[in-house]
Amino acid sequence: MLDFRDGTLFGNDAGEDELPEVLASYFVGQDGFAPFLSVANRLHIARSRKGMGKSALLSKLHFDLLDADPNAIVVRSTGSQLCGSSIPEFANLLEAQAYWVSRISSRINIELGTKVGFAFSDTQMSLVEAAELSGLKERSFVGALLSRIRIKQLPIELIDPTRPTDPDLLLQRAIEDFGQKPVWFLVDDIDASYVDTPQQQLLIGSFFSACRYVAREVNGVNIRTTVRTDVWSNLRSNEDLDKCEQYITDIHWSKNELKTILAKKITAWLIRVKKVQENFKISDDDSIEMAFNRRLRWGNHMVPPFQAINILAAGRPRWVSQLCRLAGVAAVKARKNKISISEINSSMDKFTRFRINDLYKEHGHQFAKLEKLIQAFAGRKVRFTTDELTSHINRTFVGPVGASRIGIVDGDEYSSPKQLARLLFKIGFLVGREEKGDDTRNAKFISYAQFPELLGHFSDFEREVVWEVYPSYRQRARARDFAIVGQ
Repeated sequence: MLDFRDGTLFGNDAGEDELPEVLASYFVGQDGFAPFLSVANRLHIARSRKGMGKSALLSKLHFDLLDADPNAIVVRSTGSQLCGSSIPEFANLLEAQAYWVSRISSRINIELGTKVGFAFSDTQMSLVEAAELSGLKERSFVGALLSRIRIKQLPIELIDPTRPTDPDLLLQRAIEDFGQKPVWFLVDDIDASYVDTPQQQLLIGSFFSACRYVAREVNGVNIRTTVRTDVWSNLRSNEDLDKCEQYITDIHWSKNELKTILAKKITAWLIRVKKVQENFKISDDDSIEMAFNRRLRWGNHMVPPFQAINILAAGRPRWVSQLCRLAGVAAVKARKNKISISEINSSMDKFTRFRINDLYKEHGHQFAKLEKLIQAFAGRKVRFTTDELTSHINRTFVGPVGASRIGIVDGDEYSSPKQLARLLFKIGFLVGREEKGDDTRNAKFISYAQFPELLGHFSDFEREVVWEVYPSYRQRARARDFAIVGQ
C-alpha cells in the first residue's frame, strides 16, 4: 500500500520546506514547546543540535498564527537574508547590537510596506518606498509619486522634522499606524555560517541581545528565533546572553516521541495520498510495520524496526527521515514492499557520508582540523578503553600532525590527546558504553549531555567506560554487526 518511490512518504528533511499543512499533520508537540508557541510571549529562542526540528517548530508557529488569523502579520527571514551581502566590523557590543536593531526593524518595515494598499501617512509612504526598493511590491501610484518627489530635493524647511528616519523609530510608528496589530518576526539559521572567532561571537551574540531589546522596547513586536546548541555555548564574549536564558526552549526527543513522529508521517501520507479517512487510527508500531518488517535482525537478536532506526538516527528527526528514505529506495531496487535489515545495510555507506558531512558542518568551527582527526578513525577499531583511545589519537593524529601545529581545540590551546578525545565525546562522534557482564542487551550509551564530566578531570568511572564510535559515523559499517544497545 505504501509507495517508497514517493519522496514525501517519510516527510521533508527540512521543516521549513515542508508544506505547512503537511507539517501540521504529523507535528508532535511537547509541553516544553508551549512558551515558544504561546502568543503571550514576546520573545523566545529554540535551541538544539542540527536536525532536531528548530525550523519545523518555527514553521508550526507560522502555520498556527495564520490559521488563527489569515491576516496576521508574520515576517519570515533567515540569517543570510537579514545580514545582506556585507557585514561591518564592530568595535563593541553596543555597536553590533545597534546594527542588528536597525536590520531587524528595516526587515519588518519592508514587510509592513508590502501590506499597505494605499499609503496616506508619511510613515506608510516610507514603508511602501522601502518595500519597492527591495523589490517586494509592484510599483504603485504612491511609489510613482515618491519617485518624483525626493526628500533631498525639497527645501530644508519643508521637511517634516517629526518624520522618523531611523528604522527602529519608523517601526514604532508603523506599528501604531497598523492599529497595534501584533507583528511576528521569525528568524531561522542566524548561525548558519558561524565560525568561532571573536568577531563572529560578537556578531551572533549581539543578534540575540538586539532581539531582546526590540521585543522589549517596540510594543507589538514578537520575535521567535533559533540557535544551535554548539554555537550558543561558544558565545562567551557576551555576558548579556545570561539574560536570554529564560527565553530558551531546548529541543530533545525521547525514543517514543521519535517513533510517533515517524508513525504520523506514514499515516498522514496515507490520508493525503491514498485518501484514507482522516479519522484513520492505528498504533505507532502498526504504522511503522506498514513500511518495515515486523522484526529486524540486529546483532544476534530480532528487534522491533524502530529500535534499529532510533540508534542509527541518534535521536534526530531529520536523520530518521533520511535513513528511512534511503532504505525505501533500496527496497524499490530490490522489488520489496517492506524494508528489511538488508535495505538498511545497503543504505549505510551513503547515510554515514551524510552524517560525517553534517558533523564537519556543525562542529568544524570548534576545531579547524576536525576532519583530519575523524579520518584517523576510518577503517580502524570502533571501541576503546580510555588508555587505548588516547594512545590511538596520539599515534594516528597528534604524531603525524605535530603537537605544535594542532592549534585551538574548542576554544583552548591544544594540551593533550585526552582533550581531543573529549571534543569527540562532546560532539557525539564518540559515546561511552557501559556494559554489565557479557549480555550486550544491557549495554547503554552515555552521551556528553548525560555525563559532561567524563574525559575532563579523571574519575574512577572512566576505567569502566568503553569508548565507541557512534554507529551513525562508522564508515562502511554494516548494521547487522552492531551490538544491541538498551534504550
